[in-house]
Amino acid sequence: MDSNEVAELRKKVSELTKELKEKQKRIAELNAKLSTTSLFEFSEPGLRLKLYKLLLKKYAPLINREETKTVGEIKGLINKDDLTVQALAMQFKPENYSYEKHFLQAAKKAFEFLKKEIRYVNPELDINFWLTPAEMLANKVADDEDLAVFLCSILFALGNENASVVIAELEDMSTHAFVLMEFNNKVYFLDPCQEHEFEEYSGNLMDLLKKYSFQGKKLSRMLYKFNHFEYRQFIE
Repeated sequence: MDSNEVAELRKKVSELTKELKEKQKRIAELNAKLSTTSLFEFSEPGLRLKLYKLLLKKYAPLINREETKTVGEIKGLINKDDLTVQALAMQFKPENYSYEKHFLQAAKKAFEFLKKEIRYVNPELDINFWLTPAEMLANKVADDEDLAVFLCSILFALGNENASVVIAELEDMSTHAFVLMEFNNKVYFLDPCQEHEFEEYSGNLMDLLKKYSFQGKKLSRMLYKFNHFEYRQFIE
């Protein structure tokens, strides 16, 4: 092999090496993109979901006007006479149910049931809506406010008239709903949107305000709370 052939061969090796490096760089870029992008996004169901979100965002003002409720209507959401609520309350009550003896046991069953059966989803849409207990149970999904209303209604059906839905502001300025109830001079924060034990957030109110967190975010302040009997706003 003469010097010209060697030079030509070295040139081709250099070109192939350069091309290989470019392809390796492109593969790395594609792998990085795949790691941050779900293939579901490009599937037919994913594209359909994207369209639904677009339509909901477009008609959000109209939906919000239709879903706006008066204070009386909001209080009425805590409804112990709802058939789904009644059926579940009966399921959680032992035979010869006594409020003083059996309430905490039944309340714990209700709390664990909702955590297990209904999945919390943040819709991430600026839309006001309220799902009924039957709709939540049938579809196994709900946002935080609907889940709190559902649990509060069951506790009401079990005999606890002070349980309330609390809308709180977290330290990142987002809002979140949970249930506040009292029993035998003890306060409970019950949040079926997250995995925590029934007794985990129980005790003194001031201590619970410091201890409670949702997805790692501490509670900043309570904005308002409501149940069947009252609607209380903490800020003007």
